[in-house]
Amino acid sequence: MNYNKLLKVLSLLIILNSCFFAICVAKKGFSTKTPYEFIHPPQKNVIEDDWYNAHTDKYTCGAVHVSAVIRHGARNPGESDSKRIGDIHMRIKDNIKDGDKFKLLKDWTNGFPVNNNKNLNDAGESEQHRLGQRIARRLKSLFLEEDMSAVQFMVSSAKRTEDSALAFYEGIGDEINSEAPEEFDSEVNDENLRFHTMCQKYINSVENNATALKEYKVFGSSDLINQVLEKVITKLGVEKNVLEPADLKTMFVICGSEMAVFKFSPWCDLFDDEDNEIMQYWSDLKKYYKNGPAYRITGEQSCPLVAELFTIMDDVIAVIERTEEDKDVEGYLLGNMMFGHAETLGPLYAALGLFNDTIPLTSKNYHEQKNRLFRTSEILPFSANIMFILYECEENEELLNDEEEEDDNPDDDYRIQLFVNEKPMLIPGCKNLLCPYTDVREWYSDISDDCHFDYLCDPHKKMHDEL
Repeated sequence: MNYNKLLKVLSLLIILNSCFFAICVAKKGFSTKTPYEFIHPPQKNVIEDDWYNAHTDKYTCGAVHVSAVIRHGARNPGESDSKRIGDIHMRIKDNIKDGDKFKLLKDWTNGFPVNNNKNLNDAGESEQHRLGQRIARRLKSLFLEEDMSAVQFMVSSAKRTEDSALAFYEGIGDEINSEAPEEFDSEVNDENLRFHTMCQKYINSVENNATALKEYKVFGSSDLINQVLEKVITKLGVEKNVLEPADLKTMFVICGSEMAVFKFSPWCDLFDDEDNEIMQYWSDLKKYYKNGPAYRITGEQSCPLVAELFTIMDDVIAVIERTEEDKDVEGYLLGNMMFGHAETLGPLYAALGLFNDTIPLTSKNYHEQKNRLFRTSEILPFSANIMFILYECEENEELLNDEEEEDDNPDDDYRIQLFVNEKPMLIPGCKNLLCPYTDVREWYSDISDDCHFDYLCDPHKKMHDEL
């Protein structure tokens, strides 16, 4: 039996062993290479229209629109990681001391293509399909109001985002009807979804700036990382000069990538729980300073995306208001589904003020950051998602106090709720999960209404270098 066939058999056994799969594995994360459902296991019974109706104080609300930004599903590792892991395996396979304990690692072969396509794999397609099904079920009445032409799909130029969007779309179709979905159509828009490749100020000041990732690099040579390296070397029984800290990163990436596809990886056996936490923090430091809230420009460059989100919701409200006076007004978008990358969602989180720890992550405060908000395995796994649901509301006379009168203020007619990875989350500045749309619109007006991308990303303009 070859290695890949053996992995498939082990995968089946692991899936059947629900305790191991749901509890033992799910407690570990692999930073941005974490399979979505390892960290966010879906509910067994998703309630139909769970998100369609909402109630708050004296209002009864119904969903009229959903906008979502979704990271692509699990993908294959890139060419550099595939080549590096092959090189690492060549160095260690004939020198492993306990050959019986690490037999699977000795016999390991690379099950991923050695190319730089980073394509969506079967696991990624499945998690996107199930995500589409769950969202459609929770908003079923919304999607049943119109055909799927009222749902817009936007993707980046990377094929894995288009493949993710298609799998998600088919998941919606499977939930709302038994017939094959209509022909899928999507718009490629890198300005909204790969802005990090177009903002020269960000590229110069952060991405290609050696000092911007100083904390990440310092941690890479810290006692904690050397401790993990020594433990791995001891487990394998190889000479100390066989492995170096950079090899740990590659092994951790392949561990997560194989877990996503096969639900098993012999590389993961090299990291115990403490090692896993340290490796996650090392990866989190890189994302924190490269794609997180560390530098203001990182969040500011996402302004085209923020503007797109609010412009569409503004249009939805405008059409609904006009429809009350003119029934012949054309309809509005029920759904705005955008598929991007970890480099899309990280800056968007920063722009919205989400997952911004009071004390910045540094190379020196690993132990103090055990309960950090910016934990990429939880907020930026494969298929990570952020959703805004727009509701049209009306006062419920039964909930009014005797002294209260009905409010005719149209600004109170629309409310918005935020979900991150399918969990409700308080919008910064809001007192309740369901928040007046006009308030939220005003809070983010600077970044959505004053988005001058070319000016903002001009490398000659002074950078706000802040934590």
